[in-house]
Amino acid sequence: MDQEVARADGSAPSPSAASTLPLTLLLSGTGGYLDAFTWIGHGHVFANAQSGNVVLLGIDIATGGWSDAWRRLMPIVAFFFGVFAAYWVKGVASRKDQGWLTLPSLAVEIVVLGVVATLPSSFASAPIVLAVAFVTAFQSSIFNKLENWPYNSVMTSGNLRMAAESLFQWVARHRDRASLDQAAKFGAVCLSFCVGAAVGGVATAAIGNAASIGPAILLGAALLVCLRDGRVLSN
Repeated sequence: MDQEVARADGSAPSPSAASTLPLTLLLSGTGGYLDAFTWIGHGHVFANAQSGNVVLLGIDIATGGWSDAWRRLMPIVAFFFGVFAAYWVKGVASRKDQGWLTLPSLAVEIVVLGVVATLPSSFASAPIVLAVAFVTAFQSSIFNKLENWPYNSVMTSGNLRMAAESLFQWVARHRDRASLDQAAKFGAVCLSFCVGAAVGGVATAAIGNAASIGPAILLGAALLVCLRDGRVLSN
């Protein structure tokens, strides 16, 4: 979401639900969960962590593992299309209406994951990975703020960097409270991603495709958070 404009009295605007910590924790947990889901259940590829897929793609090319390289490449391409689709939709929507995009973004992702949960274990992995990579790329392009700071809801390297930078600023600025607050919030986002991956790994190993109902529930909670905040609909 675009950063909100400061109020006339000069004070910073309160963030809408689309950029508050509760929502970012739900989305980050979903991101970690889905990476574990596709890695364990669908051919050792990541749905979201495309840097990991790129590294593995390079290794596969170097070692002549062409079939594996193809499996790494597919989610990368799907992620690209998800980002393209998100920015195309944002371009079509007026600036005033862009806040409303949070709702269909979450709803579509919930539906996709609900459908995946009904598929048998014999169902081909490729379309599942492509669908998950596409909708999570769309999500990451729509939800890209934690309060007024940029963050990523489906990958964690940048969030770790932000946590480390703000923690350094806290030390360097002689216990600056704002920097400590930022470090704590980004640390919580990274922890949520890790917990989501752990739960997703256990659930996928136990029940296969049905495990995708877990992140669908998290996204349902995120949708409720957005619906309860009228500013999301009026941004």
